[in-house]
Amino acid sequence: MERFLARIHMPTYTFLVFYKIRPLSPEEEERARREWSEILEKWPSKIRLTGIFDHAWGTSYNGFMVIECEDYGEYVKFWKWFKDQIRWYVIETRTVIGVRR
Repeated sequence: MERFLARIHMPTYTFLVFYKIRPLSPEEEERARREWSEILEKWPSKIRLTGIFDHAWGTSYNGFMVIECEDYGEYVKFWKWFKDQIRWYVIETRTVIGVRR
């Protein structure tokens, strides 16, 4: 049975999360940086942040993140928590989801 289970590959979900940030005052920028550090300290172990990109040329977004996980339900729980943390300065997101097998 173990050999059979070893051959089963769970899908990896990859999320490209494009984000748009509203204009921030210098004080708000400092707050956002501080809170981002706190978010990273609390980042769930089942959710992998594989890249943060400051620009998304060809779009109206400021940048995007690449996130991966094996359990879509874990991502949904994470996203609710994460969105609540960044809602005050991220005015829009767009997510593209891919599945790697």
